[in-house]
Amino acid sequence: MDNRRVLVLTTDRQTGLAIVRSLGARGVSVVAGGPTAPTLGMLSRHSDDRYVHPDPQVDRDAFVADLVSFLRAENCQFVFGPTDQMTYLLSEHRSEIEATGTVPAVEEWDTFQTVFDKARLFEWIEDVDVPAPETHAPATVDELESLASELTYPQVVKPRSKTMWEESGYSVHLVDDDNYATDPADLVATYRRLVESAPAHREHAPIVQAYVEGQTTTTVALADEGDVRAYFQERRLRTVPPSGGSSALLGVVDDDRMLTYAERIISALSWTGPIQVEFMELPDGGYTLIEVNGRYWGSLPLAITCGVDFPWLHYRQLLGEEVYHDGTYRTDVRQRRTAQDVDWLEARLAAGHFDSLVPFVLDFGRVNHTFVSLRDPLPTAWVLAQGPRLLVRELAGLGRSLGTRVLPGGRLQGSSRGGPEAPVGATDVDHSSTDGE
Repeated sequence: MDNRRVLVLTTDRQTGLAIVRSLGARGVSVVAGGPTAPTLGMLSRHSDDRYVHPDPQVDRDAFVADLVSFLRAENCQFVFGPTDQMTYLLSEHRSEIEATGTVPAVEEWDTFQTVFDKARLFEWIEDVDVPAPETHAPATVDELESLASELTYPQVVKPRSKTMWEESGYSVHLVDDDNYATDPADLVATYRRLVESAPAHREHAPIVQAYVEGQTTTTVALADEGDVRAYFQERRLRTVPPSGGSSALLGVVDDDRMLTYAERIISALSWTGPIQVEFMELPDGGYTLIEVNGRYWGSLPLAITCGVDFPWLHYRQLLGEEVYHDGTYRTDVRQRRTAQDVDWLEARLAAGHFDSLVPFVLDFGRVNHTFVSLRDPLPTAWVLAQGPRLLVRELAGLGRSLGTRVLPGGRLQGSSRGGPEAPVGATDVDHSSTDGE
């Protein structure tokens, strides 16, 4: 038994719950944190205590002050914050947290910012031997207008970061059909609309990126100063919205070429800790980089199920151990993120694809579900208890969707993201504004 104590934040999310389960099952004393109680992690048999804190979406300064005060009073060696929001805060306030004697399980601030800001990332990636889409970061609408006629189309207008801080609090900015442009005038209008939609986009102007056709594939890893110590690869089988966004159903991949590209990026960053590198797999079998997320990912339970226990490896790394995984893992597992898959079905039915109902129903019995664990039944029961309410909400949404026009087209590049992750459990009935990571 290991009596060391760790704090895991955002345990209302599947990723936070996965970390609680991973560490707690191995004897680590875990405090499950969240802005409300209970959370999935608090309900888990693998958590020993709970920490309810101010909601950083409402008041980030109050949250940081409360977290520092809590850590001063408690004997926590490490604090994990697996979402965009929490990773950002833990990295930004790393020195304050470390002064309490607790180590944030995140990368250093300067390195983290390189991947958090897409404009900074794709400017930096030009010096790395990895295929990437042509990317521009115009500072103003006028600058974009002078550029627009020189580009090939379609183009996609993306926020600098999926998550941003504004005076009103933390906000999530996802990419959907409205972010794509098919000609110069459309591009300028799309860019202008995004800039005017939120103060954060005026302060941090969006990027413009060439459309890439293909299927989202991901290499996730644990690294130590740029050396990959463990990795896992996955492919999106269903995405919501279908044009690109959150993963709803995932399968497993094992591809050396994608791994090589990911290793080059991680090495050039000299990254330490968990990291997610996302690619578009092209029709010819090649890969193009889409984005990098310097944090844990929403599909973490899939990697653990397949034999790569990233939280346990990361914890041991934080203790100073030399960790390494041999690269073997199961490739026969498919994992469903149920709330996102319900949204996928709603979108498919609204578009007239009624044949999608058959695989959706059959998958309840033939795929792995992110939150289900017979060895840890309370979180599972808590999520299942929300089922009737979720079904009512989705049926109501479907009724509205059937009366609206659905944009044509196949799967686009989207933001191909892994986050931020939507809360599950008590808040799972209202997940439409956030991604499942």
